[in-house]
Amino acid sequence: MPQVPDVSAIVDQVKARIKQIEGELARHERMRDELERLRDALARLEGAARSRVGRRRGKRTPAAPAAQRAERAASSARGEGAAGRAPRGQNKARVLEALQRGPMTASEVAAATGIGTGTVSTLLSRLARTGEVEKAERGYKLPG
Repeated sequence: MPQVPDVSAIVDQVKARIKQIEGELARHERMRDELERLRDALARLEGAARSRVGRRRGKRTPAAPAAQRAERAASSARGEGAAGRAPRGQNKARVLEALQRGPMTASEVAAATGIGTGTVSTLLSRLARTGEVEKAERGYKLPG
């Protein structure tokens, strides 16, 4: 008679593997968030560099006083970001809230939230990759 494997041992192995995968996913999530922060910082740095180069080519203006530079750095450290930028996570929350009304295209979400169409499109693509939204027949919708 063939031997029947010990089911509890198999269950324990599967649970251990699930726990391992969950840990890896958490690390990847943290890495993705850090990558996003680094890209944002790089974009701000490049913009500041272009701004300074542009000023040097035209009329020279004095650099911001040290107090202003310190306040901008403190503002960035508090997560307030550049002027005109939404605080981290606010756009995502607004997009997800809009999608509670039903499937929408990026343009429809942009109109409903007041967020730029490009920003909404990029955000929806990222949310679709992470499974927080899914593609609908026309546009995107919440899973379920």
